[in-house]
Amino acid sequence: MEVLAVTLDTKAAGELEELYQKSLRYVEEESQTHLRKYYHRIDSIRGLIGRFLPRLLLKQRGVPVDTIRFHKTEAGKPYIATPLDPPIGYNITHDNGVVAMVYSVGSDLYPDPPAYRIGIDVMLLQLPKRDTFPGFVETFADQLTDLERNILLPAASMPPLSKHEELRRFYLIWTLKEAYTKALGLGLGFDFSRIEYDVPNDVVRIDGKVPHGWDFFRFDMKNTIEGGRIEDYVGVVARFTGEDLPSECRVQFVPSPPWLKVRDAKEFFNTALEQFSK
Repeated sequence: MEVLAVTLDTKAAGELEELYQKSLRYVEEESQTHLRKYYHRIDSIRGLIGRFLPRLLLKQRGVPVDTIRFHKTEAGKPYIATPLDPPIGYNITHDNGVVAMVYSVGSDLYPDPPAYRIGIDVMLLQLPKRDTFPGFVETFADQLTDLERNILLPAASMPPLSKHEELRRFYLIWTLKEAYTKALGLGLGFDFSRIEYDVPNDVVRIDGKVPHGWDFFRFDMKNTIEGGRIEDYVGVVARFTGEDLPSECRVQFVPSPPWLKVRDAKEFFNTALEQFSK
């Protein structure tokens, strides 16, 4: 398993305009039309990066660009339709200044093609403007379990959480729920309150039970933007392996994991253009 992430400054989309225009021709007409419909250029750029990530992966593994094909399941989960040996399962996510892809290859995948049960979600630690943290949590109350609400809003008798820890806990809970449902390929409609993430103990339960056969990994990311400011992100990968678990399912965390590769958007586009033009 690897996670490939691309970072960009959402306030400096103009700096990527030339690379964006040069790169568009390397995706099919349908994708070009879709990307041009976005009102904000940054959304088009993120969308193009999301399309390039699996294409560049395949190109670097020796797959000719003109043979690369993608389809979607009935529920809308994209998958690689080009015959591959070994097969590759992947999933894409984006939020603010990060676009990321998780992928697994061959024996690292549970054999349930075509889309495979692997999912990723990444989110920026931020509180919406003009909102308080308790009010923010209340917005999502029906998608949280009682335990999760208590983790996010401890009783007055408990030590208070720092603002960073409040956001870190909320977004870890949310990205895990997103990554799990994306791995399932179910899209919208899954009741998130069925998924419970006990963040302080890194324990996951689905419908109150151990999710046998599942692995979860969490990671942190930073993105430096204009003025040297740093954005903090958290992400979660969910992957079905079919392997039995002990009495509980723990989310795995390794600081600076070797499976996380991060690149700047300019470097990424230049690499892609060089590879696709060969």
